[in-house]
Amino acid sequence: MPSRPLRHTAPTLRDRAFWAAATALVLGQLLAFWMLCAHQVRKAEVRHASTQVEQLAVADCLRYLPNATLTSCAARIAPAARDAQAVVAASPATTTAVPVNYVYH
Repeated sequence: MPSRPLRHTAPTLRDRAFWAAATALVLGQLLAFWMLCAHQVRKAEVRHASTQVEQLAVADCLRYLPNATLTSCAARIAPAARDAQAVVAASPATTTAVPVNYVYH
């Protein structure tokens, strides 16, 4: 046990500036992480809602159109996605790939 009590020194301006900067940095990183997580959650919710709408649309197509097939209904629901897949399939890097789920008329 020390024979003399330790003197408390008053915090200097340098110490206060360091702790203020460290606190601001930590709070900034927490805010950025929260914003990133919130954005990812919103994107996941939109993907989930979009998937549900597409599934309902395909189910309605199969139910109400006579002689409809899953492929023909999928082509009616997402023609833009089918066109994007066709562009990717036509690129020189993927010409050896076998196309899957294409509708040929």
